[in-house]
Amino acid sequence: MAGAGYAHIDEAVRKEWRADLDPKIQVVRELARTYGAHLLAADGTFAELTAASGPEHWAADGVHPTPAGHAALAEAWLRLVA
Repeated sequence: MAGAGYAHIDEAVRKEWRADLDPKIQVVRELARTYGAHLLAADGTFAELTAASGPEHWAADGVHPTPAGHAALAEAWLRLVA
């Protein structure tokens, strides 16, 4: 969705982001396993949310959560640790 303060992320940029981000996600998952830490898989959570309603509602610029995105993370964290 272009305009209204939303940044459209094209496929080439998204692929660059994923090439950088995916190895980092794997390291964090391994650290959580190694140390028995709770892990909120925010990337997967946002993927599910955006598939249902579009990404702009959750992270207008594709990176930083909106208030709705922060609320979704907080709810997911509370479910994880409850």
